[in-house]
Amino acid sequence: MRSWLLAAAAAALIMLASATAASAGTPALGSSPDWRTVDGAVPYGIGHAVPLKAAKPAWFTDALAARVHAANGAPVAAPPEAPLPGEVGIRPGSWMIAPAGCTMNFVFGSPGSYSIGTAGHCGNAGEAVTLITLAPGGANPVLVDVGTVQKSVNGGIGNDFALVSIRPELQSWVSPTMAVVAGPCGSYTGSGPEPVFHYGHGLAVGTGGTPRAGLALKWDSTAFGWSGAAAPGDSGSAVRVNTGMQAAGDLTHLVVDTTWLPSYIAGTRMNRILQIAGQPLANSPLC
Repeated sequence: MRSWLLAAAAAALIMLASATAASAGTPALGSSPDWRTVDGAVPYGIGHAVPLKAAKPAWFTDALAARVHAANGAPVAAPPEAPLPGEVGIRPGSWMIAPAGCTMNFVFGSPGSYSIGTAGHCGNAGEAVTLITLAPGGANPVLVDVGTVQKSVNGGIGNDFALVSIRPELQSWVSPTMAVVAGPCGSYTGSGPEPVFHYGHGLAVGTGGTPRAGLALKWDSTAFGWSGAAAPGDSGSAVRVNTGMQAAGDLTHLVVDTTWLPSYIAGTRMNRILQIAGQPLANSPLC
């Protein structure tokens, strides 16, 4: 958290100085050898990139985690101190609390064999993934071990995505429709600028799920960047363009770099995500 606050402060200073920032020699979004992801800020271009995952919540103790895993996909009542999630079932915007505090993005596959995505730096292949959510028809939060990380690519901005399996007994919980903001309706393949929305669980912005708008100006072959609000816990969030409600990609990093201004949030585009997933995007039936 400390590194994120330092990076955020640096970003504010950079934005104030943007009028005098040099733009010559700006690297292409996918070309920097320093696009790698570790905990905290890492070198990127002439600045830093900060992965926006959060720690597991303190109330999710080892003993509680053991109970959830032992339940083998059956829901376990969340403790009284757990916050109330804003999502029902398993969907874009669902709240991951383990192995890290992140947000789930789009649904992939077909009915009965769905998987769901998050950021690659939120989990390693083989790790169990726990969500806090509302069971369909339920009113109280539950914890559920939804499945395991099938694939995880943690290659930095433009190459950061993980695919999570969903247990057969939980397939009926799945909805491809994004929480609150709806969509996706296909994948965005343009080059902007585009107004975008994401829905995540950033700690400093509003846990429990908060829709946020932004303007995406940076579009590369596998990466994109926009200005808006994001915080640790938003990693993995589904991002869609406003026009046509098409899936744009996922949210992964805060970028503190003058060459990105006015964009300072970044993610992986859908074309790269679909390559990693190896499964088709599941569109919202609302389309």
